[in-house]
Amino acid sequence: MKGIGMADHMPEPFGGSLKVSPGLPRPFNLTSTRPDWADRLTHGKPLASVPDLLASLFNLCGHAHRLCATLAIQAARGQAVPLDAAARRRLQTETRQEHLRRICLDWPLQLAASAEARASAQAAAHQALRACPVASGLSAAALEDFSDATDWLGQHLLGGPASEWIGHWEREPQDWMRHWCASTPGWLPELLQNARMAAATPLPGLRALRVHASEQDLRELADQLQRNPSFSRQPVWHQQCAETGPWTRLNQPDPERFDTPWLCLGTRLAELVRLCLPDEPRRSGLQWLQAGSVCTGKNEGLAWVEMARGLLIHVIQIDGHGTEAHVQACRVLAPTEWNFHPEGTVAQVLEALPSDITPAVEQRIRALMTAFDPCVRFDLPQHHFLQENLYA
Repeated sequence: MKGIGMADHMPEPFGGSLKVSPGLPRPFNLTSTRPDWADRLTHGKPLASVPDLLASLFNLCGHAHRLCATLAIQAARGQAVPLDAAARRRLQTETRQEHLRRICLDWPLQLAASAEARASAQAAAHQALRACPVASGLSAAALEDFSDATDWLGQHLLGGPASEWIGHWEREPQDWMRHWCASTPGWLPELLQNARMAAATPLPGLRALRVHASEQDLRELADQLQRNPSFSRQPVWHQQCAETGPWTRLNQPDPERFDTPWLCLGTRLAELVRLCLPDEPRRSGLQWLQAGSVCTGKNEGLAWVEMARGLLIHVIQIDGHGTEAHVQACRVLAPTEWNFHPEGTVAQVLEALPSDITPAVEQRIRALMTAFDPCVRFDLPQHHFLQENLYA
């Protein structure tokens, strides 16, 4: 996050923005200006250049886009193969880094209830980051030995052993969050405790996006993306809006129980903990996040990656052979389009809020938007909230 100020004086960013208008009916309370750069910029490009091109276009989520594009191109060539250990480890590491950035840099600014609380949380979070052994952690030692990372988590974020924290979370996330925030000293539990009232209202109509659980569903989704290019701007699944995030992972049981912004925030912290713990099937380390691909037609492939903000999908059609092969069409479906659909859950919450943006209303909006984590700036009347990266 880069600052808070007057939205009317801010130029429109390259990656677009979200305009938030509480109190207005859907679809007028949540408007996106995000352009569909992917298809325009990749059309006709040689296949070898596309993963890096999409990684640079989508900035801080670049690794997930590079991986997804690579898998989609392989599938379009009839080579849908599972991830190897090195690719899984890289996905784990990059996703961990993104959660660290969001929790330690964005959350103090977005969730604090006052300027004083914001300054205190920022100072403590920055101090924690300076001590973090995996804040830039791509070294071989950091990737193979997680003891330093779990020790850091326990000392600077959790107030106790990471393995015990995740065990309590898995048994009963809501009760554990309530107990942990109320009883544990430290900047992060205090920040989440103060945000609880603003983020504890149940979300209406929350529907977990799990389309990647079924190859048949992925093929159906690819067909919709190819037949309707505008689908990627306002996607729906079986005529309904859906949401995606760490609570919708294939390895996450019962995603429907994470039904408040506060619990959605909790799933982001829990995922950071999982990604710092040793490998354990369906639970932690490189075994937690999933990715895959499927050949959906002649010279066409779909790939999906569970990235920090949710489920990322690429569908790529290719033309030509060998070194002459190039992109005929490229559709990118990112988490922001699901989560901030003008008829979706976030829009329903905004519709029920007062149009008069008091400090309490503003805090509720900040908590809501942070829980669903837009990858672009979001604007309120007389305010703007600027995310670090352009577009993901």
